[in-house]
Amino acid sequence: MMPEDKEILTIAVRTQKNLAYIYRKSKEGEKEKVEEFTQLLNSMLGMVISLREDYFDDRKPVSWEAVEDVAKEVSEGRDDKINLDDLKAIIGKPLNQESPELKQNSTSFSLLITKLRNAFAHRGFSLTSDGSGRIKGVTVWNRRKGRKNLPVNRTWEADISEKQLKDLAYLIVAYVKKTLA
Repeated sequence: MMPEDKEILTIAVRTQKNLAYIYRKSKEGEKEKVEEFTQLLNSMLGMVISLREDYFDDRKPVSWEAVEDVAKEVSEGRDDKINLDDLKAIIGKPLNQESPELKQNSTSFSLLITKLRNAFAHRGFSLTSDGSGRIKGVTVWNRRKGRKNLPVNRTWEADISEKQLKDLAYLIVAYVKKTLA
């Protein structure tokens, strides 16, 4: 595959390669430690928006069952295997007083990608911390078009851990490479 043929996929594959390098260097104890979560989030910002537009926008929905084999292949040789059940659990928070319009409806792999695309593209996310200043994940949300970015206007919201975000990054790229490119 030539970069000019599949430009966005090429960027995604290179992003995945950069993430692997950064996580490996961090584990090796490099003197100047990089901010892994920031790199992961920046990668997801560009990658999920672009891949969703090029590969998931007008296609039929992709079920979780359709990505099972890809998740197994991506997990081969990795210490931290992709837990598909953990990713399927990102369905969104239930209805609550602060956000009375919330719906739990990320029932497919491609719908979760769409929801993440919308959250990242419209600045519908905030970082979550473990209390010591270390970022442990991200809260993402969607809101009705034209409404202010307030909890009361959210239609979907989910907490995603660093591991879930990392696993999604690898799974999205692997799925696109294997089945659509």
